[in-house]
Order: sequence, then C-alpha cells, then structure tokens
Amino acid sequence: MTGTALPTINPATGCVDAPVLRERGQREVFCGLTGIVWLHRKMQDAFFLVVGSRTCAHLIQSAAGVMIFAEPRFATAILGDRDLAGMADCNEELDRVVRELLARRPDITTLFLVGSCPSEVIKLDLGRAAERLGGEYAGRVRILNYSGSGIETTFTQGEDACLKALVPVLPEAPATQESVLVCGTLADVVEDQFGRLFAELGIPVQFFPPRRATQLPSIGPGTKLLLAQPFLNETMRALQSRGATLLSAPYPLGVEGTTAWLRAAAEAFGIAPERFASAIAAPAQRARTAVARYRPTLEGKRLFFFPQGFDQAGDLAELFARPLQRIARLKV
Repeated sequence: MTGTALPTINPATGCVDAPVLRERGQREVFCGLTGIVWLHRKMQDAFFLVVGSRTCAHLIQSAAGVMIFAEPRFATAILGDRDLAGMADCNEELDRVVRELLARRPDITTLFLVGSCPSEVIKLDLGRAAERLGGEYAGRVRILNYSGSGIETTFTQGEDACLKALVPVLPEAPATQESVLVCGTLADVVEDQFGRLFAELGIPVQFFPPRRATQLPSIGPGTKLLLAQPFLNETMRALQSRGATLLSAPYPLGVEGTTAWLRAAAEAFGIAPERFASAIAAPAQRARTAVARYRPTLEGKRLFFFPQGFDQAGDLAELFARPLQRIARLKV
C-alpha cells in the first residue's frame, strides 16, 4: 500500500514550514445542483424538483440563502432507506409528490426533475419518469429531466445540463428569420442593458434562458449564437445541431471583452462601424469611469483564481489576464 507520507512537525516552529497536503479532483467543488440557485430565480414560472437525500436539500437551501417556508421554486423529494434499498416503488412515490406539487403550485409551467445521483444509485430512471409524467400532464406542464449529480457534474455544469434539456423543445424559427441568441444566464438588469444596445444597433435578439419558461426563444438556420458564459459547451453543441451558427467572440467581460462581443454580432448583421461606435460609446465610457476609481487600489497587486473544478484556475487566469492587466497592470 502506498501513499503520501505525513510531514514531520517541528514542535519549536509548529506548522510554518510543513508542506500543504492537497486532495485534487471533484472533492473540492460543488455539484451541479447549485446551478438551481440562480436558474430558479431567472425562470420565474419553472420549478426544480431534486430527487435526492437530505444532504442535497440542505445544500441547496443553504446555497440559496432562503428558508423553505418562503416556498421558493425548488424542493427536494428526499429518498429514504427503503427507496435506496429498492424496497419501495420510487415511481409511485414520485408520481404522488409531483401530483401534490402541481396541485399546490398551479403557477408552474415547466417542471425539472433533477437527479442528484445516477439512476443506478437512486433506483429511479428520471429520464423515463419525465417522459411518462410529461405525457400525463401534457398541455398543462412541461416536464423535463437533467442531472445535477456530483459524480457527473460540477457547479456550473448544472446550468449547461439544464439548458441542454430545454433545447429539444425550443420552437423552430422560419428559415428567413435572423436573430442573435444570447446563451447563458444573465442578471435581469444586465439582460435589459444588452437588450437596449442590440435594439440601438437594429439587431433582433433573444435570450436563453428566458425569464419565463413559456417564452422560449425560437431557433433555426438564421440564428446567430453568442455565448454569455464560458461553461455551456453541451448547450452550444445542441443549439448548433438545431441550426444555430456560433459567432466567434470573447466573453462580455470588461470594456474590451464586451465591445468585441457586441462587434461580432454587429459584423454578422452588417452594421456600419460608425453606427456601432456611436451605440456603444456612452456605456463604454461609463464602464471605464467606474473601473478608474479602483485602479489605484489594484495597480501592481497579484490576483489568484480559485478553480471551480479540476484544473480551471489556469483557464480563468488566461481568460481574465488581458483585461485585468490593461485595467491596473495586475499580475494574474
């Protein structure tokens, strides 16, 4: 049996010179269930029902910072020992929970069944359950499934899995309809700002996910895809399979990144450079002014990125290095 030898601690100096032992891998990160924290706030008529343990329930409630008495748009169907041992019919129990939930919350138009573990562990195939329940409640509630399992997903991959589950039900856009589809959850105020900028440029725009799950964007050969978040690889591929064209652009981070991101859409729609410069001039100047006040504090400092999973610290550093160095000559 082999392993890392424990360091010898000098009683006189304590742990000052002792090496730091680290466990690498997914033990360091949150699972994909945490994406529900911002997704349930974005899609205001959707509900997220997690099938999992009490640990899952405590995680989401703590991460969201809300009490369950507030009746947020998420909940956990807690698996007991009989469920995990295969002694109870989990499908019957799930049917009962869904029936009671929809009776209590008639405002729900889309229900996500979110797996906290693979089906082999929870003794329940949520994909088939979603299909069966979707047929039962067809015309009233759309029922979809995705996995937020910590074995299969980490943190932001939960949003990727959720949006990918929505792609097959997006309406088909006419072949002649052209628009930009901004993909990735944005704060409502940021979405409104981007919406005004695209309107000033004369570019039709849709946002995915939408604020209401009943107002899904349409997609077709004329859809130009702009990613607002860097962790939506599966969703991007699913949208491309529906006919969307990915626009090559940096992410909208900082003045430079956002300008290049918007320029990619403007060039795709043949917007004149003068019109583009005029449309972004005022917001770009406001952003520079807002950052300027922090430049003296940040200048010359060293910035460290905590990874959300695996070896992503280097990716984050590369992503942010150029704009941060231009802002305040930060060492990343």
